[in-house]
Amino acid sequence: MARALAAGPAGGHRIHARSQQARLQRCVTPRCAQARLDTVSTSAPTSVDSATVVELGWRPASDLRKEYVLGKPGGLGVGSFGSVSLGVNVRTGLQVAVKTLPKERPRLSRARVLEKLNRELTLLERLADSPNSIQLLDWFEDEDNCYLVTEACLGGDLQQFSDKYGALSERCLAEVATEVLKVVRSCHRLGVLHGDVKPANFCILQEHVHPYAASPAALHRTPWLKAIDFGCSQLHHRHTRLTKRSGTPVYMAPEVFRRDYSFEVDVWSTGVLLYQLYCRQFPFWHGDSYNRALSLDEVAQAITEADIRMDFGPWLTMSPQGLDFVRGCLTRNPADRLTIDEALAHPWLQAFTAGAGHAGLAGPLVETELPVGAVANNIVRSPLLQARRDAAMAA
Repeated sequence: MARALAAGPAGGHRIHARSQQARLQRCVTPRCAQARLDTVSTSAPTSVDSATVVELGWRPASDLRKEYVLGKPGGLGVGSFGSVSLGVNVRTGLQVAVKTLPKERPRLSRARVLEKLNRELTLLERLADSPNSIQLLDWFEDEDNCYLVTEACLGGDLQQFSDKYGALSERCLAEVATEVLKVVRSCHRLGVLHGDVKPANFCILQEHVHPYAASPAALHRTPWLKAIDFGCSQLHHRHTRLTKRSGTPVYMAPEVFRRDYSFEVDVWSTGVLLYQLYCRQFPFWHGDSYNRALSLDEVAQAITEADIRMDFGPWLTMSPQGLDFVRGCLTRNPADRLTIDEALAHPWLQAFTAGAGHAGLAGPLVETELPVGAVANNIVRSPLLQARRDAAMAA
């Protein structure tokens, strides 16, 4: 879906997690769960209609209120198409994020919105085995909304991280690049083009586990950065081309504006993300010249024609390998751009993150023909999540 222009270094237009002023501690009883959530907000929890409405075949939202204690509406984030609240499973005490997505949106029919919501669920199911993607735990619906329950990321998103710490160091940038590219590679291996790689769509899992607070060994032991939003992702086959302009314009690759593109666009967007985090501005506008009121055509012209400068500020001290890597991502001709595998094997990343585990899902790109058991658009259900969905439907 076409999106409004990005908010720039100060924020983004998609749903994202916010850092907590006082992190909730794990609790193990329903009473404890409620008490801990009350420390965040004393306002009423997210309203959930108890009526059983089944349009998508998801579990009724009445079950959500029975199984989870919900915190302040939008307590983890508010975006253009919904909000995210903190919750606690009353049986296990596990902290979760509950994403509330309305079934009605401006300029879209209800049927179209339901299609998008079901696609997002399908993508999250398909990425269940990807360690750097947010893990889907449950899903519910009522007459007005859908609710996705996922693991909670309490460390804030990369945009907030940059706002807090300023321009990232080269080592921190390499760590971020590695984690983002792992997500992208996992998506591509499963026939999914991410389509909206930007700082606001990647969250730090734990508040004190990031490159400025943990050793490289600790960072590589388990994923510390998670992709949280796949609302612009598209199911894509290896030998086909995409034509839909989708994503956040300032992060779009030149070929997206030409409506003829493939998986390479995610590497370009990763390059824009890295450029922004390293020098706190976009590659196509210098200093404060970026204007959020620019038209889509003006943004497209800058992305396809403007010089990409790396001769000022922090770029003057970046290593030659680092410069080569960012330039390789921001190559306008997709045929000459770094591939996802070339990027992950680049000497710059190897120098900073050698031995990093959790390299994303391995294997070749999916083929055009659907395997046995696949559903439309090359998505194969996760057996575990499919079994849970079938059980929910049967109940």
